[in-house]
Amino acid sequence: MTNVRQRRLKADYDRMCSLFPSGRRIRILKTLGNPPEKYQVELLVTSLQKHPAAQTLQTHNAFIAEIVLTAGYPRMAPQCRMLTPVFHPNIAPHAICIGDHWTAGESLPHLVVRIAEMLAYQSYNVKSPLDGEAARWVEMNKDKLPLDTYDFASLLGVGEVVGRRADGTLKAGDVCANCGRRGGDKPLHVCVNLHAACDACVLECPVCHKTLCLKCSRETCVICRRAACAKCTYKCRSCGQVACLEHTGTCHVCGRRYCANCLVPCDVCGKTACVGDIAKIEREGRKLYACTACAAP
Repeated sequence: MTNVRQRRLKADYDRMCSLFPSGRRIRILKTLGNPPEKYQVELLVTSLQKHPAAQTLQTHNAFIAEIVLTAGYPRMAPQCRMLTPVFHPNIAPHAICIGDHWTAGESLPHLVVRIAEMLAYQSYNVKSPLDGEAARWVEMNKDKLPLDTYDFASLLGVGEVVGRRADGTLKAGDVCANCGRRGGDKPLHVCVNLHAACDACVLECPVCHKTLCLKCSRETCVICRRAACAKCTYKCRSCGQVACLEHTGTCHVCGRRYCANCLVPCDVCGKTACVGDIAKIEREGRKLYACTACAAP
């Protein structure tokens, strides 16, 4: 997993540099780590600040955000906060609320664009705000929003499938969807989710062996610790852990699927049952684990 995370961090950095060069409305100010695990990003967006003395709102056009890619990234959402004060329903001094919408397949540049859209008041949620006063202001001033109409999504260059070849196989574009690198003379791969991916950003699901890329959602099996695609993993209804399909099975009593850790072979019939359908019994002087079907008198 360490190597996968390092490759993701490197792909994020390459794409951030490619999509947000100096002179654009979003640019990288500072990074920490190699590849970077912390960013300071300047966003040239028209948004609001609250004057600390007069307690009045005023517009501001330049904001700095800090983004920290924790040890759990990309499975866990980055930690984001504004270093420049801002008045917004979903932004507090300690955090930017992005967690409810995070998926491991989302790229770091896409997250930065989402923050820019929030600052511009193109995106906000007043139902569960971090700043109640800002939420009330939005409800009273919706006719004035957004404050900035720039299409920040236009800054993203996404490499996707562009068509099919004569033999029917899918043809990728010439830009990697993960790192923004161009393929040049060597054609890019097409992953199972139709992303274009260069050699450095391509992966293989260890279960179905289909081609994935760093942008694709993956889950780590609690048993074998391999990262498999979403279609090849299952969340156990007993322990809540994720397991790959090779390490899951079906309880012959209830007919439901569980991870291998939550399945027990019955000492009487030999069939597998979930921990909820296994009972400890004593028969002929022996202590046995029996499924509920065999344990019944």
